[in-house]
Amino acid sequence: MAGLDINHNGLVWRSVTRNPPKHYKMSIKSFSGLQSEEKYESGEFEVGGYKWKLVLFPNGNKNRDVKDHISLYLEMGGDKAIEPGKIVTVDYKLFLLNRHKGKESYLVLEDSNKREKKYCIYRTIVGGLAGFDRFIPLQDFSDASNGYLIDDRCEFGAEVFVSETTRKGKGECVFMSLNTAIYKHVWKVTNFSKLGAQPYYSLPFTANDQKYCAWRLVLYPKGLLTGKDSRHLSLLLYLDEPHKLPPGSKILAEFTLRILDQIHGNHRSRKVNACWFIAEPTKSAWGFDQLITQEKNARFSMDDTCIIEVEITIQGLSMPRISTRPWPWNF
Repeated sequence: MAGLDINHNGLVWRSVTRNPPKHYKMSIKSFSGLQSEEKYESGEFEVGGYKWKLVLFPNGNKNRDVKDHISLYLEMGGDKAIEPGKIVTVDYKLFLLNRHKGKESYLVLEDSNKREKKYCIYRTIVGGLAGFDRFIPLQDFSDASNGYLIDDRCEFGAEVFVSETTRKGKGECVFMSLNTAIYKHVWKVTNFSKLGAQPYYSLPFTANDQKYCAWRLVLYPKGLLTGKDSRHLSLLLYLDEPHKLPPGSKILAEFTLRILDQIHGNHRSRKVNACWFIAEPTKSAWGFDQLITQEKNARFSMDDTCIIEVEITIQGLSMPRISTRPWPWNF
């Protein structure tokens, strides 16, 4: 059994296996005792010459506006410095033991795009945290009949596959903190009640003086993936025409998506912390499949108009350096 959904960190692949995690198991004997804590960090374990740990938010990661879910992440631990010019890349899977009817299996979550975490950059920018904001709904996890939490006991785990490479010559150039200003774009969607289930796209826009790329918002009025099943509105931010950037280019951005409450001013906002938009069609979008329920969005609207805001801060670029070509932009 396997399936896809949308996580804060992009598309997530969920599967079930009978094979236990190869590298680490975190057994919790009293989960209820953790629920008064914001987060719990496991002991450290070593894979690939580096130390790692699991970080569990038993009530959801409030810093990412997560509710009614368990959040689970992998974090680089220890104090070993990454040598200059080194790239430490990790591909990971996170596990949850299921003991339904006495038979053991594991729920497994991984990035469907195999988008590895490159710690040469991420550890200094976002603390090296990689994982899943909505690992599993708390209601599903807490129901003993589902097999995840039995007698207040549960078990999480991890598999971590590490590779270490050295930058050669001028193969890649990274520019960080290019534009710390916040750029806001407003999109007014009229005749909202007449929209169908297909995606709707905003006009392209640029963030301040960062003219090397354009952005679009894409709206799913009837929901996308899990949002469709739960009658939510889904909203994504994506890099417009990524093929116009040099192959392998990446843009590090932080953004907030917001639906304006035009009646009472109680706007619905969701923030995505620093993440890479990659210049490939399948890796250039981030957002939320459950931004707001369709019913609540209708209560926010006036004159059948939905007002959407996005705030973007571009924090860095990573672009290939081609020796026979000049850079196409000035930074």
